[in-house]
Amino acid sequence: MRSAHPLAVELCTRLAANPKSRILEIGCGRGRNTRALAAAGFEVRPLPDGAPILPSYRNYTAALSTHALLHGTPDTLAVLLAAVRAALCRGGLLYATFGSISDARHGRGIALAPGVFAPSEGAERGVPHSYFDEARLRTLLSPSFAVESLSEHCVERIAGDWAHPQGHPGAVHWFVIARSRGL
Repeated sequence: MRSAHPLAVELCTRLAANPKSRILEIGCGRGRNTRALAAAGFEVRPLPDGAPILPSYRNYTAALSTHALLHGTPDTLAVLLAAVRAALCRGGLLYATFGSISDARHGRGIALAPGVFAPSEGAERGVPHSYFDEARLRTLLSPSFAVESLSEHCVERIAGDWAHPQGHPGAVHWFVIARSRGL
């Protein structure tokens, strides 16, 4: 599990007593977290970036996103979070990362909206990235989730190099753990 994201490892530890848990992985990338979750015995539904979250009758125990929720505008992220909440069982868990205004990339590229910038070059050229301070992130999450913990982390060594061959110098993400609000 060493290559798995720290939030994936933490989710595996939390759900260890419930090995029949079903986990929705949003933005599965190259599968590092999918492999770790499956190795821990969980049923995993990996969704590639941009794949729709289809109605699932609220049958997932948890959702994990260590990449996908860094992209988009606050409005598109709010829609995605509502879809995630609808896929989770009552009190289902969300383990996710979001962009922080402390990130070195905040304010760089093409300004699309307050706190939203798209790189003007590289593999993610034109892809909106939202950056949040704590208050704005809590506001984004609050319609769908109750926050259990929220903390900023330097992720230069954690973030994958698939889209960033030179790494992520100065990258800072919010790590969020939250529970779905009742429907």
